[in-house]
Amino acid sequence: MKKNILWKIFLIIGVVPFIIPFIFSFTRMSTWTLLDWLIMYSFIYWPTYIVGMILIIISIYKIIKLKNKKS
Repeated sequence: MKKNILWKIFLIIGVVPFIIPFIFSFTRMSTWTLLDWLIMYSFIYWPTYIVGMILIIISIYKIIKLKNKKS
């Protein structure tokens, strides 16, 4: 059970890089449009998207594997 919780936490951590630009966009709306902000943020922090995607893929794979192992 603890391994399943650990992989769910990794899944949440993997989703965070995709949510952060939208959260920060509220503070940047006075100087940037949403699209401009997302493009600039993505251009600078693109490695976080790669790490997030890898965490998402691995954690989903492990969660499914643990579910199938229990059944």
